[in-house]
Amino acid sequence: MKITLVLCPSWGIETPHLGIALLTANLRRHGYEAEVCDFNIRIHSRDKEKGLWKSEEDVHWENRESLSRFVENNRGLLNSFVDEVLATGAKVIGFSVYNTTKYISLELARRIKERDKDKIIICGGQMCFPKSAAEAVIREEAVDAVVMGEGDEVIVNIMRNIAVSGKPGPCPGIFYKDNGKIIDCGMDFPIADIDRLPFPDFSDFDLKLYDNPAQLPMLSSRGCPYKCVFCNTKLFWLKYRSMSGDRMFQEVLYQLNKYEDVHFFTFNDHSVNANIKALSSFVDQVIELKTKKGDLRRNYAQLSWRGAAVIREEMSRDFVEKLKLSGCIELEYGIESASDRVRGLMKKPPDDVRVIERVIRDTAEAGIGVRANFMFGFPGETEGDFEESLEFLKRNKDYFVQVHPSETFCHIDPNTYMYNHPEEFGIINYKNNSLYWESKDGKSAYPERLRRHQLFCQLANELKIPLSPGGHKILLHKQYFIDEYNHYLERKGE
Repeated sequence: MKITLVLCPSWGIETPHLGIALLTANLRRHGYEAEVCDFNIRIHSRDKEKGLWKSEEDVHWENRESLSRFVENNRGLLNSFVDEVLATGAKVIGFSVYNTTKYISLELARRIKERDKDKIIICGGQMCFPKSAAEAVIREEAVDAVVMGEGDEVIVNIMRNIAVSGKPGPCPGIFYKDNGKIIDCGMDFPIADIDRLPFPDFSDFDLKLYDNPAQLPMLSSRGCPYKCVFCNTKLFWLKYRSMSGDRMFQEVLYQLNKYEDVHFFTFNDHSVNANIKALSSFVDQVIELKTKKGDLRRNYAQLSWRGAAVIREEMSRDFVEKLKLSGCIELEYGIESASDRVRGLMKKPPDDVRVIERVIRDTAEAGIGVRANFMFGFPGETEGDFEESLEFLKRNKDYFVQVHPSETFCHIDPNTYMYNHPEEFGIINYKNNSLYWESKDGKSAYPERLRRHQLFCQLANELKIPLSPGGHKILLHKQYFIDEYNHYLERKGE
């Protein structure tokens, strides 16, 4: 039996989609025929639409009105994509759904169902990880099943069920429809040993169409072992698991030997150094590979990589220099605040800004580019705390290749620790819209958090520290965000 996996715009254009490559590999391992339709990169390749793929244009893909215009202007193209999906002959059509791909995905699903009502439409992806979000998607008329959480093994079970009964369920990890009735099968257990998963299969992606054809993504861990109170990671990855250093190395070696033009890897982990023992083992093997001579399939000296990392004491000067030798060119640290007091409230490791400064300086001086994330208006953050972040930026301006000011300033995601313990953080009015929460003392509301974000971005510009696209987006569309907040207040008052 065959499944076609579809990626609609807007998604990244730097590397192919890792989640679909992981699903493809596991489906093929179990004997199912899988084909990928990467419509995102194909539409992007049309010159007149390229500007819409900039990160600061995400608002375009999340807005129903602008998406309606896009659909109308591209009606013929979308119909040709429907033709292409139907021509694959697949009984099952899977869509990877995110905030920015949702509307186009559902539009294509609707058109596919209009043409052939017997096609089985499955949705999954990051937007469907939380159960509440998955439940909203299954209510869409064209959708037959939604995968909640990790889909590697769930999609295989769905295919088995369809082969036997013609229905996606029942199986843990999905919502599905049975004669129009929505069935909740409950969450599936996360994969305990991710070392046993197959290497991602990117063979259906045209790497030449991506911004960096020499680059591939990989995921060496799932989840995060830390307990930052604002983080929603545990809603997506229910528990932390890490590959061994040997499994990480074997995946990199496999992809290097399969794609002769590839030599750069982006780790999509929340913290590539959360399991520092595994990371150390990996880089030791990479260093050995890069220095080998003789009968090798290719020259591995160009191998390089980057990832997100957590600030920790073990990131010594000697260790980051070893990372550099292995080809690490960039690390992104989640600093969030340079106030020890605020970091303590966040339960971020460590809560000593001296350690943070030492690690970022050692990293930069080892020749590894440092990116850093910052938040604004965390509950209890005073003006003095915020000033500490600004002073931190001034002191360390020479050590950053980029700073990333959070686009949501300080979002209180549903079911995070903050969300479930509002009294502890003194927050109110957060359930109807967790972006526009307020503090009980009246000192923190959305306009104040926006103000701090703007001051931070302006200072970064003055210091000539590059801003992330998200930072530019807020500056570019500031009035849009003010208008959205005012519309929220108007609706709230009705």
